[in-house]
Amino acid sequence: MRVGKPWTTTRWRGRARLALALLGGVAGGSGCTAPVGDEGSREVQERSLAAEATLRPPRAVDGLLSLLDQTASVVEGDVIDLRSESSPRTGPWTVVTLGNVRAHLGEAPRELRLKQAGGLLPDGRQLVVSHVPRFVLGARYVVFLRNTGWSLSPVLDGHAFRVESVGGREVLVGPEGGLVAGLGTAGVRWTAPVFETVELQGGRPALRAGVDVAGLPEALAPEAFVALLQNHLRARGLSVTGAFREEPVATASSLSVPVTPASLQAPTMGIVPSQPERDVPPGQP
Repeated sequence: MRVGKPWTTTRWRGRARLALALLGGVAGGSGCTAPVGDEGSREVQERSLAAEATLRPPRAVDGLLSLLDQTASVVEGDVIDLRSESSPRTGPWTVVTLGNVRAHLGEAPRELRLKQAGGLLPDGRQLVVSHVPRFVLGARYVVFLRNTGWSLSPVLDGHAFRVESVGGREVLVGPEGGLVAGLGTAGVRWTAPVFETVELQGGRPALRAGVDVAGLPEALAPEAFVALLQNHLRARGLSVTGAFREEPVATASSLSVPVTPASLQAPTMGIVPSQPERDVPPGQP
């Protein structure tokens, strides 16, 4: 199958639509499950709640302006560690550590921890939250970090783009496997999927069967994408502002998403169907 140029699409969502699935018998996986107790003194919790009072709640990303308005920084870094943490109160979380971090917009330290809802449970099952991006150990990413409060992921609306080398050139790959093709008023533009999606175990995806590398549509390298983003900011007299918050809201729990059968059909392969989650404002799991 030849991948042509005409099918470039714009990716954007209204309200965040997130869902959970419990998978049984997940073997291996990235990192390990580390039990986390319900630690935290009253003083720490009070400081956390005071900090949350100054945070804006997240909004839907329905275009470029709402994307930029909720961006604290745009960073590029290597995934140097992936591990799961779990406690009875908060459920499982996956901690992604980015090293050799470079801040293209805003500010960021040389190493970042991205804590996301979902991950390995102590009994070996895995909790999966849809639209929370999956990272590949050892891969490099360009990531948009939120300047708002958050409950499920500090990555803004799934904007975590993996850097891949295809046909001797670097391209940015989105969570659905499409290539980043441009940036407009509606947001980031994508091609149709070229790569497979990231597996639950975090393996590096391959090109889809039948994809002709020579016929790939035009796609942006990291430097070109960042330059385009900077041009849009300058043209509108805007800048990214605010600070990235490493921890979720104090009352957040990855178990707060309602999970109910989607149909009368029995689940298959150990997956529990689920319904979409509403947007979770700070302090309201």
